[in-house]
Amino acid sequence: MRPVNAILRALSRVMRRDLGSFAALKVNNFFLFVLFLTYSNVLYHLQPHSAYPFLLLFGFLLLFPMSSDPLAKIPTARFGLWPLASSQRLALRLVSVALSPVFWIALILLLLTARSLALGFVALAIAMQAAMVTAGSPGWNTGVRLALPGKLGTLIAAAIRQMLSLLDTYIALLLAIGGCAYRFFFHAPDPAAYPIFALLIALALSTYAQCLFGLDNNSALTRYRLLPLPLWQILVAKDIAYLAILVVLVAPLSVAAGLTSGLIALAMGRYSSVRRRSPQYRWRFTGGRVIVGVPQGVLGIGLGLAAHEVSPAFLGVAAAAYCASLWIVPRQALGQM
Repeated sequence: MRPVNAILRALSRVMRRDLGSFAALKVNNFFLFVLFLTYSNVLYHLQPHSAYPFLLLFGFLLLFPMSSDPLAKIPTARFGLWPLASSQRLALRLVSVALSPVFWIALILLLLTARSLALGFVALAIAMQAAMVTAGSPGWNTGVRLALPGKLGTLIAAAIRQMLSLLDTYIALLLAIGGCAYRFFFHAPDPAAYPIFALLIALALSTYAQCLFGLDNNSALTRYRLLPLPLWQILVAKDIAYLAILVVLVAPLSVAAGLTSGLIALAMGRYSSVRRRSPQYRWRFTGGRVIVGVPQGVLGIGLGLAAHEVSPAFLGVAAAAYCASLWIVPRQALGQM
């Protein structure tokens, strides 16, 4: 059983590193917003009911990467070449289940809650894992193939694919679906809720504005330096991808509020995106800096509401701030990222 023990020790180290990649959630702008909702309710001795739907969204999306098979961390070709007997492979399969976070969550639910809830949780995790396998696990390839015209078309398509591999985009998508369902299927919906949904969508994407190059490795950064393009054009390509996804999601709700908040998020996150190297992980929530995230949220929500309710001129203010950031920050060398 020595080979099995060695493999399990290696898998345990890999899983610990994998769990560490979820730590970025604690400095995600939308998660900080949910914590603020919870704290404000607890402060007044109230149940944080307003935060429960958002926490449920976080838990639902996190369950996808957490339910992945630990043995999927091993390349299939390498695993097939290892000289393991059938009994050893079976033992490895059974013991590896204990390395999955879903196993421990299900065990806690089984001990603290009803058995039906624990079984339902396990069934949901198995269904998610099956969906991941169908979609191309373990790489989770989004399958998106874009061919956009123009000098920046390839860069824009690559940036869109990167955003589609982040959980921030999918919580924004779920919020957009919820907003559309409220607007088009609820009896007598309140129009005042539309910009709120749009601002929540923009807030969900805002952390990524601090780390537009977070998914680019050192080789990708080297390729950017070799491109016959100034830094501001590379940033424009990233921004177009960001704003395109944002506008599509907020279009049925309030473009003015969502776009204003998105432009402010890009303007406020520009320095961190260019000057601070902040590596991110695919199929995780992005993490930024609280000192940047708070102004992104406060100014984005404030100006977004003003653009929707007072005057579209506030959208012009956000656009001016965006252009200023695009003019000032890229004067720094790309190698400083």
